[in-house]
Amino acid sequence: MRDDSRTSTPAKQIQDGGESTQTASTGVAEAAGMSATLRIIEGPLPRGVFTLGLPLVVAMALQATFNLVDMFIIGKLPNGTEALGALVICDLVAMVPTIIANGISNASAAIISRRAGEGDSREVSRYTWQSISMVAILSLVFGFIGIAFADPLTGGVFGAKGEVRILATEYMAIIVGGGFTILLLLQVCAVMRALGDGRTPMFLLLGSNVVNFFLSIVAAFGDGPYPDAFAWLEPVGKAVGLAPMGVAGAAWSTVFSRGAALLIGTLVLAFNRGSLLHFYLRDLIPRRRAFSRITKIAWPNSAQFVLRIGITLFFMAIITHKFTSADDSTTLTAFGICMRLDTLVLFMGMGWGAAASTYVGQNLGAGLFRRAQNAGWLAAGYNVLFMVAIVTVYLAFADEIIMVFDRTPIVIEVGREYIHVIAGTYAFLGVAVVLSQALSGAGATLSSFAIDTVVLIALIVPFTLMMLIFFDLSRVETWFIIAAGNVLSAIAYVAWFKRGTWVHKQI
Repeated sequence: MRDDSRTSTPAKQIQDGGESTQTASTGVAEAAGMSATLRIIEGPLPRGVFTLGLPLVVAMALQATFNLVDMFIIGKLPNGTEALGALVICDLVAMVPTIIANGISNASAAIISRRAGEGDSREVSRYTWQSISMVAILSLVFGFIGIAFADPLTGGVFGAKGEVRILATEYMAIIVGGGFTILLLLQVCAVMRALGDGRTPMFLLLGSNVVNFFLSIVAAFGDGPYPDAFAWLEPVGKAVGLAPMGVAGAAWSTVFSRGAALLIGTLVLAFNRGSLLHFYLRDLIPRRRAFSRITKIAWPNSAQFVLRIGITLFFMAIITHKFTSADDSTTLTAFGICMRLDTLVLFMGMGWGAAASTYVGQNLGAGLFRRAQNAGWLAAGYNVLFMVAIVTVYLAFADEIIMVFDRTPIVIEVGREYIHVIAGTYAFLGVAVVLSQALSGAGATLSSFAIDTVVLIALIVPFTLMMLIFFDLSRVETWFIIAAGNVLSAIAYVAWFKRGTWVHKQI
């Protein structure tokens, strides 16, 4: 491991993870508006990682609630069953640009945080607006596809028929066509996080969710009638005098609420005085060098995301073929419910991972290699503590949690079975997610992709198929294999992160 004391930083020399400091040229840093960066590369590490990570955990949870809010509201429509079917189809299409944009966000955050640690205001500004320009182009391309090819996609590719096809076509044209709002909003939030601001993204997503909730109900049900769950808003709907818009109303409300948050977030970035970030109109013009550098870091990140989704679909296919029948899909239902519970764990890990990414990127930029590594360990440790709380609740109230979604006795039994096996490995899953994002903060996205490929594709998938073909794989054994994947991933990430060669990654 390279000694921190050999490297000159924009602010000061920090030894042994940054807890003891020497005199620094803080005047230069203050002139550059580096207060947030100084806090990240000089402040108390445990407190700093926690105060940045906690609001990011909340922000990630709020991001996940967008679709859940729409699903809850749309499910209450008179044609709720068909509407939910349409929603599932549109979510699958919207997932494609989201995966690509996620890679761009993580890649640009790594570059921006590295340049911030170096005190390079010009490069921070350049890559901020270049990344936003890149996501804007992506949004326009997929927005055009969503509007122009909504019907061929829903009917031809996904085979939707009747009312589901009509609703899916209408919903897709609005949600995917207006997808620039969520893609750019998440990119703006990624930039804020890279610069050490975790609170503003949280407030943007919180406000957007609140607006979306009220607008979606009023737009979907208009002047009535309203289901009992939303009867308290019916007087508002009647006062507005808007005709019920159904699925389209919920879609337009989502686009509007995201757009409002995007506008506010963009203004905050553009006119945030006293920071390393400045707005230059010329930085919005696409530059091949910047796009190429972002893409080089982004593609392994997006590929890793696809790999993770593929593994989930792999186990879902096994469960469908092995443990369900035409008359009994309870195991698949229970698995789907438990996947939603796993999502909470995943997003919590992504929040702490986002904090680790920022600390790693900025401290590497400042030449503080040991401090960068320690930040990753701290974020993983905080996540483990939160996982202990989650596991305690899940194990104590497994039946009650499953009953929120489905009260069928066999579904509750299978769900409880899954939780009792998997919950014990949530801490391992969280460690893998956090350290993966810490590596992403260093720009070492190819390392994360390689680790997941080896563990999941080279080990877990072949072993699962062997058990399925030669040993009559049981349901409980399937859960244990998934649990083993969580443990092996954590071990692999800990070993690679501890090795420390990634700190020398140049981006």
